[in-house]
Amino acid sequence: MENQIFEVGAGISKSMLLREDEIWFGQDKISSVEKFEKAVNKTGILKSAYSVPLSSITEVSFNEASESAKIKYINEKGKEQKLNIGFGDIDTSNQFGRHLGEKLGLNKSSTQESQLQPLLLNLFYLVIAIGGTIVFGTMEDTSEITDSNRRRGSGMRALIQLVVETIGQTGVFVVGGLISLYVAYQLYKRFINPSNVILYTK
Repeated sequence: MENQIFEVGAGISKSMLLREDEIWFGQDKISSVEKFEKAVNKTGILKSAYSVPLSSITEVSFNEASESAKIKYINEKGKEQKLNIGFGDIDTSNQFGRHLGEKLGLNKSSTQESQLQPLLLNLFYLVIAIGGTIVFGTMEDTSEITDSNRRRGSGMRALIQLVVETIGQTGVFVVGGLISLYVAYQLYKRFINPSNVILYTK
């Protein structure tokens, strides 16, 4: 996985590159190794990328059902720092976590996740799905969706209004019902088959 640029969500970072002895993180979406190197080597207030020496990493962990991996490392001030790296893809997250842990020669352990945590998370999504279906499916005046003085999220509200007006109330209940059933199925599947949490430590 070395020298491959990944689009990630890691704090304020949007790009990540694993080197032979460092991990680079950039605040912008960076398209080439050369540009990434220039960004890392910049100094002053214009610096938008930084490096984490692999030798400073003390722990790597990931949930096999998660799209993110976590690392702990000692920063320049000698303090332990945690970073959650979101890949948006379960396979990539798992591959990165395993590769980095093995590359560093860390000790591997595996534990089964608590069934309660994914249950609560998926239950929350199920409530949102059912609640949204009821709210938008019974709404007589769709202009209420965009009737707000707040600019933030106005584009999303306009999109929701367009979808509701296009498929109608019956369509909202059908689509919302299917989404709710899918979330309920995922909740049940995750509950009876809890995933493993992989941990690499020194």
